[in-house]
Amino acid sequence: MNYDPSVKPPSIPSAILHSCCCQNNGTCENEICICSDEWKGNHCEIANFCERSKYNSSEGLFTFNQILVGQYGYSEEECEPYTLNANISKATRLCTEKNGIISLQNVTLTDCNENLKNLIEKAMKHITEDELLKIATAAQILTSEPHELTPENISFAAQIVQRVLNQSDILDSFEAAFMAITTISQLLNVNEIAFDPTNEIFNITQSLTEILGNVLTDLEINFGQVVQPNLAVSSIILESGMTHGIMLSVLKGDDTLVSKRIELNTNASKFLLNTNAEVQMFVNVSTNYTQDGKLGFILYQNDKFFQSKVHRSINNQSRQVISGNVAEGILNGVELLFNPKYNSTEYFIHDHACVFWDYDMDDWNTAGCSKSTNEFGHLRCQCNHTTNFAVLMSFRQNYTYTEPLDIVSYVGSGFSIAGLIITIGFQIITRQVRKTSLTWVTVSLCMSMLMVNLIFISGINNPNALNEKSAANNTENTILPSDRSNPPEVYSCTAAAAILHYFLMATFTWSALYGAQMYVLLVHVFKPLPRHFLIWISLVGWGLPAVIVVVTLAATYKADNALNYRQEEFCWLAGLELQGQLSLSKPMLWGFLIPVGILLLFNFIMFALVTKLVLFNKDHGTCSAKQATSAKKMMGSLSVAIVLCLTWSLGYLMLIERDETQAVFSYIFCALNTTQGLQIFILFTARRKAFQKIYAIWDSRSPKNISIVHSRRLSFQSLSTPNNEERYTQYDTVNFSETTSSIPSILY
Repeated sequence: MNYDPSVKPPSIPSAILHSCCCQNNGTCENEICICSDEWKGNHCEIANFCERSKYNSSEGLFTFNQILVGQYGYSEEECEPYTLNANISKATRLCTEKNGIISLQNVTLTDCNENLKNLIEKAMKHITEDELLKIATAAQILTSEPHELTPENISFAAQIVQRVLNQSDILDSFEAAFMAITTISQLLNVNEIAFDPTNEIFNITQSLTEILGNVLTDLEINFGQVVQPNLAVSSIILESGMTHGIMLSVLKGDDTLVSKRIELNTNASKFLLNTNAEVQMFVNVSTNYTQDGKLGFILYQNDKFFQSKVHRSINNQSRQVISGNVAEGILNGVELLFNPKYNSTEYFIHDHACVFWDYDMDDWNTAGCSKSTNEFGHLRCQCNHTTNFAVLMSFRQNYTYTEPLDIVSYVGSGFSIAGLIITIGFQIITRQVRKTSLTWVTVSLCMSMLMVNLIFISGINNPNALNEKSAANNTENTILPSDRSNPPEVYSCTAAAAILHYFLMATFTWSALYGAQMYVLLVHVFKPLPRHFLIWISLVGWGLPAVIVVVTLAATYKADNALNYRQEEFCWLAGLELQGQLSLSKPMLWGFLIPVGILLLFNFIMFALVTKLVLFNKDHGTCSAKQATSAKKMMGSLSVAIVLCLTWSLGYLMLIERDETQAVFSYIFCALNTTQGLQIFILFTARRKAFQKIYAIWDSRSPKNISIVHSRRLSFQSLSTPNNEERYTQYDTVNFSETTSSIPSILY
């Protein structure tokens, strides 16, 4: 079936023709249409494929899907399940273009009972050109499903290709070499694990790349150009007695290579930048006056044949490898440019190294090469020799650092800090008056919350945010250990995360102890607390958080990878994977969320029990003769809810994935959390009669207050020591009740 690409679609207005108006899903970049592999032309209007077709032969009817120009297609009909090559296509055909006319070649069939092991045995014998072509064709078809190949079959296929390429005396059959190149391209789709440097396959593929380079520079072989999805090769004759500048450019496009994206300029005087190119290579070579030279280019779409023992690949970033080999010429210099494709929204290139494959070391080497970066951010390399070149890159995640705290956060946290300091001071000053063990629990709780607020406003932001997207600025061309570059460790940020983790866990632990002790006091009001009670709760309140933090640090922190423990965006525990999902391996879940969830559940149980006693148990022994008013009971219950971290429970609701719901809970959580210290001050200090009495004294001494203050003595019965009397000085300027109930005296 023929397809004439010269037949254009309906005429396009000239105004559109001169603009970046891309058809057939082409994309515009720098006012140039980037076409998919199936289309070409200034506006992606010219077809670059053979249509779906059928072929009827004596062996049956074969159906082929759309095939790109210059590539082979495989039939939908497969070998029968009972054959050696079950599920392998029975036939293949080539799509070609000549003089602007796209056409399909005849179908080549394969023997479903022929395998790669038999083929390698045949290839090692003395064979004719026709037999060589049949072996090369069969190997190509049998490797058409590379993901199904076993390591043994990969080894056989590579050896067959070597044998085909080594038959230089009969390689006038360009079609056999074409088949061999196609087989290599298909092997580059095999899983990367198969090419581990410790496997035998690695040595075979290394030899294969050397042989391919030698064939391209063999003056006796007329090779030309072959472009397959993962491999492009080109061989150029260099006239004697001249200096040649050869420029190879691989234009941007899909992940596969097609001939329309390969541009070769054999008359370049210098390196000419093409911003639409992914890879460029400029070779300057001089030939002697007695013999022509030869230059061979090879472009590997990935580096699976070049597995390094030094450079570790973590991001699975495919690296193109470009090779230049010169025969019978003097090399004056090589310049390369790499403009790699990567997800610029998630990563940016932090550093790179210009390398070549050293067959003596079986690894990358930087000798004779230097690196630089141009004004467009392209990676440039200059070398004084030719071979297989690549650029090793290290990527850094494009972190979205938190913005500095705004005035609202500082004001809210400032009020909380002030409220907590006053509450702590008030609790300590009046501890002898109240004679209740709740003083120590309340002070510990407020102290841990105070530290949380102080660390939040002073150490939550990561100093690395000031150097966001900074490059390595390293001009020394050295082998990179990995393609993942973590930001520099900021020990102050890691310390802030650990300290914040500790005091947050202490806050929740002390809130649980507060609730538990309050319940015990309400139920067993006239019974003394166990001996050494304060010592035990202190060990739990301050010791349990320390154990959790130490275990979390020991399990996750590594000096060379601090981000396994903490986040980079701000100084807090790591919790998310790169895709933004909660990770089970990160400490946020098991080092914070799960323990906090358990403590919150315990707190809510205590809150429910205490609320029941306060609101509904009027006949309980803890009730005094005069019941507190309903309003005071409700305020007491509310104060318990605040202390028992009802605010922090909203943090769990922030995990809801719906954006609008998450945003609402986030705003509520931030508003309540930044003012939590102020809330505690109002509910636990400002409403206390003793604090109001102290405030009245301060207010009476103010020059603006001209009233005369008279004092009188009132007697209140202590809850925990009924036989003792507590003495308070009550001032006339403050209106207090003569008596108070037992329950409010605990809650307030």
